[in-house]
Amino acid sequence: MTLKKHLLSATIIVSVLVTSLIHPAQGVTASIPFTNISMENDDVLNYEGVRIVIFFKPNCPSCHNQIETLQELENNYTLSLIALDVDSEPTNATLLGLIEDLSLSTNWTLGYASVQAISTFDLTVVPSLVILDNNSEIVAVTEGYFGYGSIETKILDAINHRTENYSENPISDSGDLLTALFIIIGVTVATVVVIYLFRIFKRSDKTTDIIIASKKLEKEEEDKADVD
Repeated sequence: MTLKKHLLSATIIVSVLVTSLIHPAQGVTASIPFTNISMENDDVLNYEGVRIVIFFKPNCPSCHNQIETLQELENNYTLSLIALDVDSEPTNATLLGLIEDLSLSTNWTLGYASVQAISTFDLTVVPSLVILDNNSEIVAVTEGYFGYGSIETKILDAINHRTENYSENPISDSGDLLTALFIIIGVTVATVVVIYLFRIFKRSDKTTDIIIASKKLEKEEEDKADVD
């Protein structure tokens, strides 16, 4: 990929970020139906305060890490935490094991994501979070693992009803975005350096060939002079 293409990729990333800040979407009230661990129909609308819904798979290490981060946050904020298994064939035994293994508090409600919820948020990545304020308006939808600080920012947005920045396109942690940007820059610099070194070596080879040819010609002329 050429330097221009790398720079174009970085420009596109920045422009997308700027566009999302200039043209934020309006708050959206969300109904997220699910089946709880008692096999009863439930909905996020039935809960109070700031709600965080995590869509996960029990055998997903990143999901476990995300749940543990949410546990740290619940020590400092009043939250309704809802963990929804997206496996096609989930079992209560698995969820009960998760409660025990991670020592989940009574703030947690475990259950199974409905087809409607999976379709609504076009879930392709776990863990994914949906963060809502106490009016059931969506503040953020995320994909992949988010650190404490990133989620805390969204919780504060929810507490203060800052739902105007919600976009239907899930966001990834800004740290991941910066990492991707640094990778692009790193690859660009490495490519330029390799090309530069290649050209230097190529010129060096040509210079060496010229010197060898020159010496060979001098030798031939000396031999000719000796014969004469």
